[in-house]
Amino acid sequence: MGTDFKRTFLAGAAVLFILLIAPYYLQLIGYQDSQEIVNEEPPSEIKTLNAPIDKNKPIQNIDIDRASVSDVQRFSFNIVSSKYLATINNLGGGSFEKYELINGGKQLQGGYDSQGSYNDSIDVNLMFNNERLCAPCVGVQEKGQQTILSEPFQLISIKVNNRPINNTKSVVLGEQDSCTVSLGLTKDNYRVIKNTTFFGNSYQTQHIANIQTMNNSFNQEGLSLVWDKGIKNTEKNLYDEITAYAAAYISINKETQDLWYNPGTLQDEAESIKATGPIEWAAIRNKYFIMAMIPEFASSAFLDAVPYQLNHKNIVPSYIASISAGGVSTLSSTIYFGPLDIDYIHELDSSLDRIMNFGWYIIQPFSRGVLWLLKSMHSFGINYGIILILFAFLVRIITGPLTKKAFLSSQKMQTIQPQLQKLQTKYKNDSQRLNQEMVKLYKESGVNPLGGCLPMLMQMPLLLSLFLVFRSTIEFRGAPFFGWISNLSQPDTVFYLPFSVPIYGDQVALLPILLGVSMFLSQRVSMSSMDPKQKPVMYIMSAFFFLLFNSFPSGLNLYYLVYNFLNYFQQKSLKKA
Repeated sequence: MGTDFKRTFLAGAAVLFILLIAPYYLQLIGYQDSQEIVNEEPPSEIKTLNAPIDKNKPIQNIDIDRASVSDVQRFSFNIVSSKYLATINNLGGGSFEKYELINGGKQLQGGYDSQGSYNDSIDVNLMFNNERLCAPCVGVQEKGQQTILSEPFQLISIKVNNRPINNTKSVVLGEQDSCTVSLGLTKDNYRVIKNTTFFGNSYQTQHIANIQTMNNSFNQEGLSLVWDKGIKNTEKNLYDEITAYAAAYISINKETQDLWYNPGTLQDEAESIKATGPIEWAAIRNKYFIMAMIPEFASSAFLDAVPYQLNHKNIVPSYIASISAGGVSTLSSTIYFGPLDIDYIHELDSSLDRIMNFGWYIIQPFSRGVLWLLKSMHSFGINYGIILILFAFLVRIITGPLTKKAFLSSQKMQTIQPQLQKLQTKYKNDSQRLNQEMVKLYKESGVNPLGGCLPMLMQMPLLLSLFLVFRSTIEFRGAPFFGWISNLSQPDTVFYLPFSVPIYGDQVALLPILLGVSMFLSQRVSMSSMDPKQKPVMYIMSAFFFLLFNSFPSGLNLYYLVYNFLNYFQQKSLKKA
């Protein structure tokens, strides 16, 4: 036992040593990560992005033309509600210029400022990509060509609760108030009127675009709404947000198509998606927030993405989404722009909840049940950290009998191992006879060879659903527990290293260390009767999970820490029995 432990310790120490010296070795041979280089001056690509916008230049990868700029002056005004502070301009029929979520406490705080630096105390601002104009803009289709009207519209009226007002600078909405802004644009052959309605108690806005032809020479084929400004990143762990959550989606008949894009340079292009059919919605999301266009009727939708320089270190995706309705003169759509919270999403009466991280079809009932129970417990004022600990106890109560059954079955299998080895030696050249004798031995000994696996497999849907919900639910965003655990959606970082370790990262969190100890103790008990040759592999896997979980949210690590210690105490008591 002592020799095996020494070998395991040396193997783990060797792996850790390699991980620690890897950054220095890469630096020695001249390797640098292009996304980690910090320059004193912006690279040429950034300077190009900051150049004046050419309104006649089509959006990359979209078959469109910009309409010519009219003589109407550009202006903007503010909409203030209990949920957000929005600045709206008159481009494209009424486009969001600024959108900050307010009155949401820590859950709706944290994001990147105008300099691209992360600040966990500022309100979430979802407006992104200042080099683009449309959030959204009206598009007009003629002769198979789409023209985006990304130019100033003329103000027709601003109405609060259907009553015209003269204040065009700022509108403050009460909980029961609504504000409708009407903007119009007259071209040589047609006139477009766009009405946008804001609600005082909702993240939803209503967008209705109508086109009137001026003469028979204009053959209008449909209308579009185009959102080309993406949605701003809001999480400190950009890699996790971009690779695991941020994407654009289209839903047709409850079937979704998605676009994932992770640019490495400003020249990388995305593979656009165009879908035709009855469009339910088109959406752009990051980890915890979403912009979704939900039309009354749309016959096609389009997704694309372009690279955007968030700061000197990071190039991130900026997604584009549009919906179109052919053969109509009016296009009506709800736009939801806010938290990816199941309660708000259900209010939309759509299949948009499929965009949330509930896992595979067989896992989804468990995930939805876990989320419902999580929110129900919090409604009584219980701290989310306490809820996670209670969840760990609850899951152990549910899975405890299965764990006991698996453990006892494993013990029975260990008792007949000498007999099995004799059979394998005796019938090593007759596999058919060997199988027959093994089945006979199992029956005589009352052992089920799958008895140790089936109870564990039965737990998997529940355990996987817990992992999905605890890792991605917005309920934990900004939620404190105690002491150094100030945000259950982020690692409980104690201090930072002057270098980054592969897999582990550059932050040192305490909960993953305690989690690694709990995993080691549990495995030491469960592997006491295991083949000594297999033990080092299991210990190395524990070390790998310790490295991996270091970047996971502290809420998820807190749950697994308590769960693992409860599992350890149960296994230890079964071992004594």
